[in-house]
Order: sequence, then C-alpha cells, then structure tokens
Amino acid sequence: MQENKKGSKFTFDSFEVTKSNSKAYEKAKQFAEDADSKTLALYGGTAAGKTHLLYAVKNSIEHNSPEVKVILTTTEDMISSLTSIISSGGKIEQFREQYMQADVLLVDDIHNLGGKERIQEEFILLFNAFYESGKRFMMTSSQKDAKYDLNDRLVIRGFWG
Repeated sequence: MQENKKGSKFTFDSFEVTKSNSKAYEKAKQFAEDADSKTLALYGGTAAGKTHLLYAVKNSIEHNSPEVKVILTTTEDMISSLTSIISSGGKIEQFREQYMQADVLLVDDIHNLGGKERIQEEFILLFNAFYESGKRFMMTSSQKDAKYDLNDRLVIRGFWG
C-alpha cells in the first residue's frame, strides 16, 4: 500500500463530505496541514471514507511539504513485514527501524490486530517511539473498543494520544 499509484486520486477535494463524516474530514485535514498535530485515529464502519482520508493526508503532505517522508501502509502489510523479519532471523528492532524512517506514519485497519497480543506489543512500542520522538502517526479502525481484542494501551495511544 505504501507506493500505490491509485491512491493519488484520493484527495480532500475528491472526498464526499457528509454530516456523518465531516468531523473526521476536518480532523484529517488539520492533521495534514499542522506539522505539530497530535496522534489521530479515525474509526467508523466499512466504506465510511477512512482509507480515502489516509490517502488524502499522504497526498496533501507530499504536495505541500515534499521534504517530509510519509509512509502509508496497512496493518496486514506491517504484520507481514514483522513476520518476515522474525522468520529470516532478523531482530525485532528492524521492524521499528523501517517505519521510524518516516516523519509521518499512516496505518490503515488497526483493528486487524485484534487477538494478536504479541504483535500488538510491537505496534505499541513503535507508536510510543513515534510519539516520544515528536513524529506524527495516524491510524484507522473499524473498532475503537478494547472488547474487540485490542490491547488497552494500543487503544489509548491511538485514540487518545
């Protein structure tokens, strides 16, 4: 998902703003424009526009601040990367290092971590490193609740900063 060319068509201008998604739209736009913005997590049902907004953020930052390195990825791609590093004898730190290259990390579908406790721990460490270094990250989820097997610390870090 990181270098997906089809993502270039997803912009803030092409996003259909409705009463139910206007707040997410405004928050995503603010996140893209404000280099000092805090963590942002968007949640909502399928086809609510979360992925569109992730791409819009990426495209806006890259257009307005080309020197800023943005990585847009999915949780599934990140899990695959972590699994690949571990199975090839690499160190877990390599997982964090590949994403820490970014100034802004955009992660889609964080709810896919549900029930994967060990992997969630690595994500928490990564998000903490981003937060502590003053870097920005944004995530999307169809769920916002720990009852869906998401670690409380992951939910708190993502949804409350």
